[in-house]
Amino acid sequence: MNIDGLSEATLEKFVDLGFVNEFADLFHLDRYREQIVEMEGFGEKSYQNLTESINRARNTTLPRVIYGLGIANIGVANAKMLCRYFDYDLERMQKADVESLSAIEGVGEVIATAFVNYMRDEDNLRKIDALMKELQIEIPKIEEGSQTLAGMSFVITGSLSRFASRNELKEAIEQKGGKVTGSVTGKTTCLINNDVTSTSSKNKKARELGIPVLSEEDFVRQYNMDAASGQTVPVSNSLTTEDTE
Repeated sequence: MNIDGLSEATLEKFVDLGFVNEFADLFHLDRYREQIVEMEGFGEKSYQNLTESINRARNTTLPRVIYGLGIANIGVANAKMLCRYFDYDLERMQKADVESLSAIEGVGEVIATAFVNYMRDEDNLRKIDALMKELQIEIPKIEEGSQTLAGMSFVITGSLSRFASRNELKEAIEQKGGKVTGSVTGKTTCLINNDVTSTSSKNKKARELGIPVLSEEDFVRQYNMDAASGQTVPVSNSLTTEDTE
């Protein structure tokens, strides 16, 4: 939920003290203001900062909520995929069965079963309902005909020059309905690597499988990515931790 200042250690203390018993309780810590201010490592300023951060977290997205529930095998990418498939309709997601979820590209029976089991638990549904009453969910606007990468899977490696980071390119791909994975497989549509002649493991794997290796510019041109993101900016080619294989 991107709550700055709420570390795992702090959250554990709040749980142990009975301040937090379920998700929605995070948004009512004002009930325990006096106790929190007196806690070691806290004070009035820290309490105010945490309160402001929690209030900012009220404005969020459905994929963040689904990921934040901690459902087994549901990571960030899967949460986004599920939300897009169900048009960001939580009620539809909660009513889905294993068969329909398993049919979604990239989900499979294991993830589908974990999701359905979680959403069939009455106590979980009650907690989610209470949480949703505390939140303002931002629903992305999906323009008709914009999902031109639906059903396609991409891998990004190496440094970028047009997009500021891999995450920015990943977001642009996901906006058009595509998926970004960490490894090259037979289902990969293409590998995006500005060093197309590299002997890296990903390039070798792509060549072995007959998967195209495209430079960033070639990818943008071939898949019309200029229309996907207005955030593309030229940046330094220097490598960062994120850009290493």
